Amino acid sequence: MKNNEVKDYSVIKGLCTFVMYFVLSSMSTPLLKLFHVNVYDMSMTAKQIYLISYNILVAAIFLFAYKNDIKKEWIDFKKNYKKYFKENIKYWLFALAIMYASNFIIAIIKYQTTGNISTAENEEVIRQTLVQAPFYTFIAAAFLAPIIEEMTFRKSLRKVFRSDVLFVIISSLIFGGLHVLTENVTTLDLLYLIPYCAPGFAFAIIFVKTKNIFSTMSLHLLHNTILMTLQVILLTRGLL
Repeated sequence: MKNNEVKDYSVIKGLCTFVMYFVLSSMSTPLLKLFHVNVYDMSMTAKQIYLISYNILVAAIFLFAYKNDIKKEWIDFKKNYKKYFKENIKYWLFALAIMYASNFIIAIIKYQTTGNISTAENEEVIRQTLVQAPFYTFIAAAFLAPIIEEMTFRKSLRKVFRSDVLFVIISSLIFGGLHVLTENVTTLDLLYLIPYCAPGFAFAIIFVKTKNIFSTMSLHLLHNTILMTLQVILLTRGLL
């Protein structure tokens, strides 16, 4: 009975923290209204500082929600980070290869179908935001997103799905889907589920193998930092 109660509590906690991600993600602007601050009156510098601070708060809330697990896994990660990196980087590299290969194929399909080459809407939004708010975009995407997203799509969902196979599939599909499925998504855009689900699939497998959220956070951070750095280089050189 006690074991069942523990499992039930774990599932409920996982669901609650998963839903919390969506609630907190939509609260940054409404929170300002509570203090009678109009976001449109804020300078770009003030907006960036506020959004970074808000995302730090969100990350802290997730880490606090799983503080006992976090403490144990951090101790374990400090002892075994070299082992985790050596054993699991192959999954990330494989996902990276799938990402670039599938993006290349999708670009060809789009060109043959529509006559132009465009990226996923999520990618376009990131590029536009990077131009308008470079400091916030880089910090949020490269450093804060890996923490928040791993706590949401790996840590929380693992509490809900105990089956390894089911967890890996559901986690990667939700992770990829939320990056692709927008209001203006087209049938062709659904092809971007492949490159976006690939890293989610890899991170889920790594989490199943290591049972340590820092093993996925670290690779996710590496992944996002490399991609954001490439974006910055290409933008500054006028290639995007």
